Amino acid sequence: MKKIAYLISAISAGLFSTAANADISVSGSGNFAYTDAGGNTSSIMGGGISFSMSTTTDAGVSVSASSAISNDNDSAGSSSAVTGVTALTFGFANGSITVGGDVGVSDGVGKVGELAHYNDNQTGITNAAGITDDEGDGVAVSTTVGDMAISLQYVWDGAGAGDVDGSATTSQGASLTMPVAGGTLTIASASDDVGGTNMTETAVAYTMAVGDGSLSVGFTGTDGDTAAKEGEAVSVAYSTTMGGVAIGLGYTGHDANSTTAQQTDITLSSALGGGVSIFAEYSNVSGTVAAETATLSNNTVAVGTSVAF
Repeated sequence: MKKIAYLISAISAGLFSTAANADISVSGSGNFAYTDAGGNTSSIMGGGISFSMSTTTDAGVSVSASSAISNDNDSAGSSSAVTGVTALTFGFANGSITVGGDVGVSDGVGKVGELAHYNDNQTGITNAAGITDDEGDGVAVSTTVGDMAISLQYVWDGAGAGDVDGSATTSQGASLTMPVAGGTLTIASASDDVGGTNMTETAVAYTMAVGDGSLSVGFTGTDGDTAAKEGEAVSVAYSTTMGGVAIGLGYTGHDANSTTAQQTDITLSSALGGGVSIFAEYSNVSGTVAAETATLSNNTVAVGTSVAF
C-alpha cells in the first residue's frame, strides 16, 4: 500500500467555509484465476482501488471512512462498482463506533474450515447451519476490557435502504475474543428477523499453535424457523508453511434438518515478492448437496495470481 498525505485545507478552502486536514491512503489489488468445476472452466478477473480517509477532532476522536472502485475478484460474473462513503467509524481511546451501511453481525465465526474462495460453480450443501441475513445499515460498537475484545452489532435494515423503524429485515450480534491457554478463544452469537422468520446462531472458535503451524477448531449451532438452516456444524483448519508455500487444510461437517454434508478445502499460496503471489485451491462437497449439472460440480479447482499494489 502506498500512502499519500494530502493537505485537504488547500483544496477545501475554495469550496467550504472551514478547512480540514486529513490523511488519505490509497491501495489496490488485482486477481486472476482459472477455475474448473467438473469440466466447466472459467476465467475470473477482479480487483480494485481502495481509498481510506481519516482525520482527528480537537478532542482526540479519530474519524475514518473508505470508498472504492471494485470488480468482484472471486466470481466469473463481473460486478463492477464504484462506492462512495457508506460508513463512518469514530475511534476512541479503548474502542470504536461504526455507523452506516455494510455493517455485519458476528455470524460464521465457528466455520473456520471454509477456506476456498473460487467455488461459485460448486453445487453447494443443501442444508447448512447458519442465519439468513447478516449485514446492512446499522451500528457496530467495539471495545476492550483488559485482554478481552468485545463487539456488539445491530443492523436496522438488512435491505440497505436506511429504514430505521420499518424494515422487514433486522439482525444483531455480539462477540467476545480473549486469550486462553496460549491460544485465542472467540465466542459469538447472531440472530436475524427476515419478514418474521427468525434464526439464531451461537458459535465458538479456538486457535492455537501446533507444530510449525496453527490449528483452529470451531462449532456452530443454529435454531429457528428455517428448517434447512437449523442444526450444527463442526469445523477444523490447519495452516502451515513448507518451502515458502503457505498451506491451508479445512473441513466443515454439517448436521442440519436431519441431513449431513461435508466440505473439504485445500489452499496453497506462494509469495513472489513485490506484493505478487500465486495460488491454487481445491474444494469438495459431499453428502446432502445439490445435484451436479453441466455447469455445477461437487469438486472445484482454481489456480491464479494475486497482486497487492
